[in-house]
Amino acid sequence: MWNLLKAFFLVFGGCCSNVITFEALMDNRTSSINNLITFCQFLFVTCQGLPSFIDFRRPFPYFKPLKTPLHVYIVSVFLFYISSTTNNNVFKYNISIPIHIVFRCFGTVITMFTCWLFNGRKYTRTQISSTLFLTIGAIIASLYKDSDFRYQDLTLETLKIRNDQPVDSTFIFGICVLVLSSFTSSLLSAYNERTYQKYGKHWKENIFYSHLLSLPLFLFNQKQLIYEYRVMRNSEKKMCLNVGRKVKVPQAETFLFFNVLTQYFCVKGVNILASKTNALTLSITLLLRKFISLLLSVQVFGNGLSYTGYFGVSLVFLGALIYSLGSIRPRLRDKKALGKGQ
Repeated sequence: MWNLLKAFFLVFGGCCSNVITFEALMDNRTSSINNLITFCQFLFVTCQGLPSFIDFRRPFPYFKPLKTPLHVYIVSVFLFYISSTTNNNVFKYNISIPIHIVFRCFGTVITMFTCWLFNGRKYTRTQISSTLFLTIGAIIASLYKDSDFRYQDLTLETLKIRNDQPVDSTFIFGICVLVLSSFTSSLLSAYNERTYQKYGKHWKENIFYSHLLSLPLFLFNQKQLIYEYRVMRNSEKKMCLNVGRKVKVPQAETFLFFNVLTQYFCVKGVNILASKTNALTLSITLLLRKFISLLLSVQVFGNGLSYTGYFGVSLVFLGALIYSLGSIRPRLRDKKALGKGQ
């Protein structure tokens, strides 16, 4: 029971806090440190997992034998690195936190498609119909993120005026990057699913080596990392911490530390919850966590989202909820059939 409560606390506390600290870093002076944030997250997870995967019984420490072949992790690292870097860099292209959250929910559709294509998974009508809500909701939330829908928007005259207006190419490119991030993340999920089926569910080993083997890839971007580190160091913003007495500390470095820490708590909580509960509980918990993160982003940081945008967001979450319900019913049916057979 304690482990279950701990998992819920880590998911809601860690993941929601991570969104707050990440958005706090996205101000005018530190908005270009996305690669640095990703690198620090990878480095922290790697250092945290080292004691579990290194054998110190010999004079020279060495890595413990792998339970999954190395070439499997190489492919996993490639997909994981692309997904993580594009996910954190998308905010450079006029993508707000609410739109980012919405599209991460939309990734459910892409995951379903990749699992069907590469793993041969079959889906119920409920699961397939839920993609309609996800797709329509994501499109509405993206098109009407700043303004509400009006009936005049459907008239030919309004469409003609809109065609004469300049297109926000930066935002369009950001949407494309989001789609790429969602696709590689979904492809990674499908690949990991096949790996777990073949070699066993060694998720701790998978997380550790995915982060460890990704670290050398940052060498190709070392100049950008150095630049982003200098940008962070040159930030003159300070914040006060009350630790017995008021102490002024650099704001960017402080939020970066808490972002990396909360990211680790978030990942740990999700994995503990996955091992202690069923798929429906996990899906609904993560869905609720995303919704709370969205509300926090809008309320705490004042990110604008129109009423039409809220309607689109509601469709996305409704579709994700229907998908979760459609996912659990076949499993319950199989369990009942197995129980009768015994």
